[in-house]
Amino acid sequence: MSEWLRWILPGFLSVSLLTAAALAIAGRGVEQDLATRVDAELVADGQAWASAEISGRTVTVMGTAPTLTAQSRAVEAAERVAGVYEVVDGSGVLPLQPSYVWGAERKGTAIRFTGFAPSDDAKAVILSAVKRLVPDAVVEDRMALARGQPVDFIGLAEFGVGRLAELSEGTVGLAGPALSISGTALDEAHFASAAQALSSAVPRNGELRSVRILPPRTERFTWRIGYDGDVVSLTGYIPSELVRREVQQAIRATTPSARIDDKTELASGAPDGFGSAAVFAAYQIARLTEATVAIDSAVLSIEGKARTVADYEAALAEIGARQQKPGGGIRIGAVDIVPAFVDPYVWRGERAGAEVTLSGYMPTLAAEQQVLLTAAKIMPDAHIVDHILVAAGDPKMDWIGAVGFSLGQLALLGKGSVSLTDHAYDIVGEASSSAAYARLIDTLGKTLPASMELRKSSVAPAAISPFTFSAVRTEERLTLSGFVPTNDVGKAIVDFAKPRFPNDEIEMQLQLAGGTPDDLVPALTAGLQAISRLSGGRIDLVDARLAISGAAVSEGAQRSIEEDLRSALPKSYELTFSASVAVGGDPLSGSECQEALNRAVQQEKIQFDGATASIEPESFGPIDRTAAIIQRCPAATIEVGAHTDSGGGSRKNQALSADRAGAVVERLVTDGVRRERLLAVGYGEIRPVASNSTAAGRAQNRRVEFHVVDR
Repeated sequence: MSEWLRWILPGFLSVSLLTAAALAIAGRGVEQDLATRVDAELVADGQAWASAEISGRTVTVMGTAPTLTAQSRAVEAAERVAGVYEVVDGSGVLPLQPSYVWGAERKGTAIRFTGFAPSDDAKAVILSAVKRLVPDAVVEDRMALARGQPVDFIGLAEFGVGRLAELSEGTVGLAGPALSISGTALDEAHFASAAQALSSAVPRNGELRSVRILPPRTERFTWRIGYDGDVVSLTGYIPSELVRREVQQAIRATTPSARIDDKTELASGAPDGFGSAAVFAAYQIARLTEATVAIDSAVLSIEGKARTVADYEAALAEIGARQQKPGGGIRIGAVDIVPAFVDPYVWRGERAGAEVTLSGYMPTLAAEQQVLLTAAKIMPDAHIVDHILVAAGDPKMDWIGAVGFSLGQLALLGKGSVSLTDHAYDIVGEASSSAAYARLIDTLGKTLPASMELRKSSVAPAAISPFTFSAVRTEERLTLSGFVPTNDVGKAIVDFAKPRFPNDEIEMQLQLAGGTPDDLVPALTAGLQAISRLSGGRIDLVDARLAISGAAVSEGAQRSIEEDLRSALPKSYELTFSASVAVGGDPLSGSECQEALNRAVQQEKIQFDGATASIEPESFGPIDRTAAIIQRCPAATIEVGAHTDSGGGSRKNQALSADRAGAVVERLVTDGVRRERLLAVGYGEIRPVASNSTAAGRAQNRRVEFHVVDR
C-alpha cells in the first residue's frame, strides 16, 4: 500500500497544481473581460469619469463624479453588465459650489481662466475654443472642478470666450447664468461683431448682467472738421456711434446746405468731455465761411473766417464762455477766427497770475510788435501769450496809446482782464495788492486818455487770508484797523459808529482787501453796538470768528449786551464774548450825583425811534453809563423825566412821554438799578426848554432828564 502511494501521490500533486494554475489563469481572464465590458458600459452611459476595479465578479466603481446623479448612474451601469455579481461604489463627488462663478481675462495674447468647471471634459472644450479663436494665445488655466454649474455651462462659457476673442483686453465672467463682459475691442470689425453677437446670439439659458465693450483704443486721439463752404469733412476718431450722430445732427441743424463727408473711425481713448466739445465745435461751423476745427488729445482749436461781424462776436463770446466754464475735460487751445470786416474793433488783455494773454486786433504787424514789447516791459515777469491778429477797421483814435494805457492797468491786476471795444473800455478783475487797488480806483475816477470811455469797471481788492478787522475803544478814541472790501463798506461802518461813540475820535487805519467773509457789515455793526456799551471795549474779527471783550456796568447789562449781540450776529459767525463786570468810582453825594447825571445828559442824548417809546440801540450805551452813575448814588431816588415837543396834541404827548420814561426805567432796571429807586414821570409838552416854533427848538424839547429827588 505504501508502495502504491509512493507511485500515486506525486502524480496527484502535479495534477492539482496544474489545475489551480489553470483556474487562476481562467479567473484573470474573466476579470479582464468584466473590466473591459464595465468600462465600455460606463462610457456608453456618459460616465467616462468612472473606472472599474474587478475582484472576482465584484466590481468597485472608482473616480470623482461630477454630480450625485452621475454617481448613481455609474453604479447602475456597472450592475447592468452580465457576469457581475456585486457592485461596490468607491467613487467620490465634486464639491458643490453654491455661488458658481467662472471667468476669463485677456491682456494682449495672455488669457487666464479662473473660477470653476464641472469636469475635465468641460475644461478641455473651453481651452480648445480659446486656442481655435486665439491661436497665438498664452493660456493660464486656474479653473477648479466643482459642481453647481448653471444649465448649458459649456455653451455660456464658449459664448464668453467668443467675445473675449474680439477684445484686445478685457474680461468675461459668469455668476450662475448671468454673463458680464467688459473690455476694449481689437478693431472696429470686432467691435461690430461683438455688438451683433450680444444682440442676437446670447445662449437662451443665459442672461446679460452687464456689458461694456469699448471701441478699439488709439494712442493719440485726434478729430478734425474741415469746411470749405460746401462740404464738411470729418476725419480722425470718434468714441461712439452716438457721438457721431450728435455731431452730424449739429451740422445738419446749423448748416443744412452743407454736404457731410464723414470718414471718422470708432476708437477708445477720447478725452473727458469729447462729445460735448465736438458738438460745440460743430455748431461753430455755421458761423464760418471756411474753417478748420480739431481736437487733439484734450485741446480744442478753431480756425476760420467769420461769415459776418455778428457771427464773429458770437463765436468769440461762445468760445470765451466755454473757456470760463469750469471742468469739462477739454480746454480751448488756439482760436484764430478772422472777421470778414472788424466792426466793432476790439482788443483784450487777460491775466491769470504770471500768464498774460493778449488777443484782438491791431492795424499793422508793427503795431502788434509794439504792443508785445510794451507788455513785456510793463510786466517783465509775466509769460506773454500772443493771440493778436492784424485786421482793418481800427477806430479813429490813438488805438496804440489806448492799448498801452490798458496794459498799464492790467499790470496792476493779480487776475482779470482789460478790453477795448472801439472807444469803450472795460476792466474786470482783482488787484494785485491794496496799493495797486488804490491806484486803479484813483485812475479810473479821472478822465481816461486817448479818447477812451469807461464802460465797465468791476475791480476787487486783492484777497487776503485770514481776513482781519479790529475796533479798539480807549479813552475818547475808537481805532478801526484791519481790512474792508471797499471804501463804501468802510464809510458804512464809520457812519454806524459815529452816533454810538459821539464823544470819541474815530481813527481810521483800514486797508482795502478781498477775501471778505459773508455778512461782514452785519457782523461788524453787531460788534460795534456791543462795545458801545462796554468800557475799554474791543472787537477782534478773524474771518468768520468774532471776539468781543470789555467791561459792562453790571451783570444785567452784561447779559443784555451778550443776548443782543448773539441775536444780531449772523449765524455763520463764531462768537467769543468775554466781557467782565466793573462798577467804577466812589459813592456820590446827592449833589455830586445830580452833577454827574447832568453831564451825562449833555454828552449823550437818549434817542427814540420816531414818535414811539422804542429806544434806539445807539442809546443803550448812554443808558448803561447812566445806570453806572446811579449805582454810585446808593441813597438817592432818581426821577426819570421824559419831555416832548408840542406837536401831536397834549394828551398824546403826555402818554408818549410817560411811555418813554417807563422804557428808560426798564433799561436801567435791566442794567442792575433797583426799580424802587426809580420814578418814571412823563411831562409831555408842559416844560419846554426852547421854542417849539423851530426844528432846533423842538429837538431840544424832546429829551429825557434825571433828577435826584430823595437825598
